[in-house]
Amino acid sequence: MNDDRENGSFDQEDAEYHLVRPERERSAYSDAYYRSAPQDGRPDYGYNPARYYGRKDASRHRGQIGMRAILILALVCVLAAGALGIGGLYLLGWGRSAPNSALPDFYVQARLPQETAGPILTVPQPTGDAPMSGEDIYVMACPQVVCVSCYGSDGSGIVLSADGYILTNYHVIENAYLWGRTISVVTCDGVSYTAQVTGTETDSDLAVLKIDAEDLSAAEFCDLEDVSVGQQVYAVGDPLGALDYTMTRGTLSAMDRQIAAGENATANMFQFDAAVNRGNSGGPVYNAYGQVIGVVTAKYSASGIEGLGFAIPAPDACAIANELITKGYVSGKAYLGITPDSVSPAVARYFHMTPGAFVKAVEPGSAAETAGLLPGDVITAVDEAHVDGADQLVAALKRYKAGQTAQLSVSRGQQTLTLSVTFDEAPPPAQ
Repeated sequence: MNDDRENGSFDQEDAEYHLVRPERERSAYSDAYYRSAPQDGRPDYGYNPARYYGRKDASRHRGQIGMRAILILALVCVLAAGALGIGGLYLLGWGRSAPNSALPDFYVQARLPQETAGPILTVPQPTGDAPMSGEDIYVMACPQVVCVSCYGSDGSGIVLSADGYILTNYHVIENAYLWGRTISVVTCDGVSYTAQVTGTETDSDLAVLKIDAEDLSAAEFCDLEDVSVGQQVYAVGDPLGALDYTMTRGTLSAMDRQIAAGENATANMFQFDAAVNRGNSGGPVYNAYGQVIGVVTAKYSASGIEGLGFAIPAPDACAIANELITKGYVSGKAYLGITPDSVSPAVARYFHMTPGAFVKAVEPGSAAETAGLLPGDVITAVDEAHVDGADQLVAALKRYKAGQTAQLSVSRGQQTLTLSVTFDEAPPPAQ
């Protein structure tokens, strides 16, 4: 990892998440790029991992700023200052919608229909026991937390089982996984292991690793039934990839935040204010009883903004981990069986077509063929979800699981059809 960085063969910092104002063209942190989704005229917040974004050449116009540009720059600064002082309240008010409110068609919730059967279980939060001290939680947590180091990225992980299953964020290991590089896991006693990827779930930004180890200290996961806003929480991880086994304390701030994760989907997360930074990703958030209640995934980072961290709830993380351990992938996803492409409004006008998801090919024997879809069709809606292109079709399908039925609105030449489709199960992702 260090050799790659020193030789400049991989020009990217550790992938981490930071929410930014929707009108900004770049994030507040150089290694992450975020998007926002409009919802009823209001901005929603989201994040994207850094993925091979090029750097603009800032020197191209250096020394060519005239008086007019300086005046414009000054005006922008004034407006920006006003936005921070006044608009900040509006910025922080994005999450004021009712929990679990309807999401826009394009940004659908990636809460997958996993079965929870598997080796990783969640247990209730104690109701009569006295909370543990921070010192005791730290002593207990250190053997349950690992440092994950790999190609261009450092993060944290949680020990799932005594025989070496580790849970972390997919974005922590993404580049190493895609490029076939070594992923190292270091335990609190300084022992380093080479990890194998058991499975990944990009929509929820989770991955399970396996190391050849025994008698590890596995974390206990909480089912969140009795967890409520206002409870004290603790985060333990490897911030900056250098300050290993750092513990921070805070409060559970809100539940059911919808944060954009993966391609055209959002994941359900809870919000907390314990300080987390680049490198904390994949680490645990503990309650006051020493149970893991979530997996650190996202942080809101902007000038003047602090204390906005987000984590995947333990029940969701455990359900996905069980799928990855037992099957190597998350089962039950809906599968249509077509090769889609986008028909933009400009292309549609030129060729007198309807904007939507163009069907380039239909797989023989697939749900699409059974429903009657043909190459050349344009899908314009899935049930009530409007489809403007291939990306929105992919997003719309994430509302469903295998075996469910939906109505497709299809444009075929001069005809408008409604086809009923019962989805197949998506095959395992290619390794």
